[in-house]
Amino acid sequence: MNAWIETLGSISLALLFINTSLFLTRWFYRKFNKRLERFPWEGFKKLMVILATVHPWTGAILLLTALYHGYLATGGFGLYSGSLVFIGVFAQFIVYLLGKYVASMKKKWRPIHKGLMIVTWALFLFHILAPYSIWIPIL
Repeated sequence: MNAWIETLGSISLALLFINTSLFLTRWFYRKFNKRLERFPWEGFKKLMVILATVHPWTGAILLLTALYHGYLATGGFGLYSGSLVFIGVFAQFIVYLLGKYVASMKKKWRPIHKGLMIVTWALFLFHILAPYSIWIPIL
């Protein structure tokens, strides 16, 4: 059982890296496109397209794997440091949905989504460093 919990945690971490890499590759491209002349930009652009294509799917899978990881780790549903990471990922998902379906959020959601990414990583580091520092059983 512990191996499965660790595997789900590792999968969740990998998905978090993949989703964050979309932001990082776009930032790198915008920052260095005109400065690095010999960089293989065509392949890099293809990578950005691939990341943008899989990003919504890996985000959805991240929600599921993180939820299941937390459920198995706590033996039910409880509020603990990992729950905070899940809430960060879930908040990003909600902001994405608002940006997609609410007209007033069409141009405002991306900075919020990126800011929540930073918050999610901070919560993840807190979860890794002190996993059971918060423990409130719910179910």
